Amino acid sequence: MVENQKIIPIRIGYSNSILLINGENSVLVDTGTKNHGEIILQKIKECGLNPTDIKLIILTHTHFDHAANTHFLKEKTGAQVVVHENEKESLSNGFTKIPKGTLPFTKVTSWLGRNLVSFIGKYKSVNADVIVKNKFDLTPWNINGFILHTPGHTDGSVSVILDKKALAGDAFFNRGYNIIFPPFADSPETLLKTWQMLFDLGIKEIYPGHGPHFKIEKALPDFEKWKKKLNILT
Repeated sequence: MVENQKIIPIRIGYSNSILLINGENSVLVDTGTKNHGEIILQKIKECGLNPTDIKLIILTHTHFDHAANTHFLKEKTGAQVVVHENEKESLSNGFTKIPKGTLPFTKVTSWLGRNLVSFIGKYKSVNADVIVKNKFDLTPWNINGFILHTPGHTDGSVSVILDKKALAGDAFFNRGYNIIFPPFADSPETLLKTWQMLFDLGIKEIYPGHGPHFKIEKALPDFEKWKKKLNILT
């Protein structure tokens, strides 16, 4: 990474946004839950940046708890919005279905969200400026890193890879009970492949979409448990 590049997690509601400080080429990863746009804007200023220093808003995926303030922040910063091609339409519709549950209680929550209270997933629609497929280079913004397609939680989930760190959205979880495998994922099998890919890249530290960042070793017990649960052989 460039010398002055800093990763600053911002707790927004129960989700994380992440500010990647890089002077006039700074980046915001995810925009949090509804009605927190002004808080993010204030955090940007507290970090010594002008709103227009944010050149990219990268969405790890388009669920309401990660994308709800995108329209507001795009207007305030003038940043380009970056999303995977599989999430572009959801962003332009301002709605992505709640993912499937991976645990007994989250399966119930997911069913309710999909069938009875789907309105909670809606937010102001945005048209993306940059579409990611498999990998997107960030060096044109003087950032030594790239965006990588990391599906499983959703089909269009991405992570920002900075050296040995991954700003991974909901590919990982870290909020209590030592649960690292996300309680919601549309394809647990695909997510395990994503984890293996990140292990193979030599990632050492994860910045998840929920909870504090952690060393990758913390994910290994869940990785082995879910491989056995899904009868996946190595």
